[in-house]
Amino acid sequence: MKGYIEDKEFGKIYVELRRGMTSVRFTYHTDGLLLMRAPLGVSVADLQRMVDMNREQLRTFPRPDSVAFHLGQVIECYKCRVIIESQSRMTGYILNHWDGDTLHLQVHETANLDDDNVKRTLSSVIGRAMDVQAHAVLLPFAQRVADELGLKPAGFEVGRGMRKLGHCTAKKVVQLSRNLMFLPEHLIRYIICHELAHLTHMNHSPEFHALCNQYCDGQEKQLEQQLRQFRFPILK
Repeated sequence: MKGYIEDKEFGKIYVELRRGMTSVRFTYHTDGLLLMRAPLGVSVADLQRMVDMNREQLRTFPRPDSVAFHLGQVIECYKCRVIIESQSRMTGYILNHWDGDTLHLQVHETANLDDDNVKRTLSSVIGRAMDVQAHAVLLPFAQRVADELGLKPAGFEVGRGMRKLGHCTAKKVVQLSRNLMFLPEHLIRYIICHELAHLTHMNHSPEFHALCNQYCDGQEKQLEQQLRQFRFPILK
């Protein structure tokens, strides 16, 4: 169930009520407004009380920068990069081709890169390109990390989530989002270690965090904070 509530300080807040949730979570929607996820069945009055209870924290909540594309932009990714270029002599609206480890993303010279539809299209094209690259370079990297730790997951798969960057299934298969491709290598490794720790603890108990912290050389909290502050270059 989806909707929104109005708040005197934060304005419109998107709301998603989800079955199975036991607590409230806040993040930001792609348009920069707050997004609130809460258990199914919660009343509007309860939602407003939850906002009040978290108001101090929300005031310092890092607001994501709006996604912006521009000609000549270089998006550094894991083991590759994307360059946005203008092209006048083209029959299509957006073309792309790989040259080694560089994706040349060519848009027609008349394209308005500030238009939301153009942003969504560019984000989609870049996302699909990262899907291919993730299979080529991300999964082998994840396997090397597992080998270093002496762990044997049932396998690795590529997913598409932006908010959920990793998942360990009940069958011990580790799923890694293609959007990890935008992260620096040390944060990619952190997410891989996080999911590998779930091979032992399928929860977020103190024992899980202790193991994850061990896999991360004692840097789990610092890496988690860095990940929370990271701003992805494409729309979710």
